[in-house]
Amino acid sequence: MHDASSHPLVSVGIPLYRSRRFLEIIVDNIEAIAYPNVEIIVSDQHLLDDTTDVLKRRFGGDARVRFLEGRTGPTWVENFNLLLRQATGKYFLWMAHDDSYSTNYIGDLVAALEDHPDAVLAFGRVDQVSLDGFLPTFPFSPPPVSPREPWSLACSLRVLTLWQLWIAFRGLARRDVVEQSNLYIRQTHRNIRADICWVFGLSLKGRLLFVPTCQCTKRFYRSSAGANWRFGIRQSLDAFRVLRSYLNDFAPSRRDAVVGQLVVFLWCVSQGFLPTKLARQLGIATRWLFLPR
Repeated sequence: MHDASSHPLVSVGIPLYRSRRFLEIIVDNIEAIAYPNVEIIVSDQHLLDDTTDVLKRRFGGDARVRFLEGRTGPTWVENFNLLLRQATGKYFLWMAHDDSYSTNYIGDLVAALEDHPDAVLAFGRVDQVSLDGFLPTFPFSPPPVSPREPWSLACSLRVLTLWQLWIAFRGLARRDVVEQSNLYIRQTHRNIRADICWVFGLSLKGRLLFVPTCQCTKRFYRSSAGANWRFGIRQSLDAFRVLRSYLNDFAPSRRDAVVGQLVVFLWCVSQGFLPTKLARQLGIATRWLFLPR
């Protein structure tokens, strides 16, 4: 029998939006959480289907689970931030309604953060599945940073420009780092890549730690929230604005902030001005050349 009091409290936030079709996945994820000291916060701020009602009937007697309901109709960023602000745990994880997580996911990430006090976020591998072939998927590749390498601005810039930070977004973060720095997700134009920008901002506070022993499955499909995102000129300039704000607020020094702004400006503009297919192929080629396989 586990002694919950001997384990750090972990908060798991589950944001809902028209989630009925993913009900089985949500239920499986909640039931698969084996970590002994956890709170699970489910938030539906649109109530456009009966997902919350079904989950209440299923988990109404589960003391770990509580529900946030409303019809305020927030953006996904606002709903994600709401969950983070409502959390009380030492560590926090968003669990998207269409992702699946291994039973050891939380426990292994907690252990990694407990062993590495310099890390602000720990994450596992993410395997991609395309449900309808609408979006391309790629084999998982680990981040281009050695665990033995001292963390620096260069590491933050490398994972931003040469990797896929939405993978790390599915990790477990130190909530006190977010709360004390007011480091919540900042809105971008139509909230495109706001998740990636946030992880970059968090990486300015400490190491992003890859833990290969746990795994998440990310499903892509035509109606995914990001399926129709287009990273054009307007989006690239706005992404630079948000990334620059993180650098101004959290870079270790003024010099680092200036250097970082130059790099992210070139990265944002090159993606925004290139045709979508060419930018995608350039990204694939760059990852192929520079990332370990």
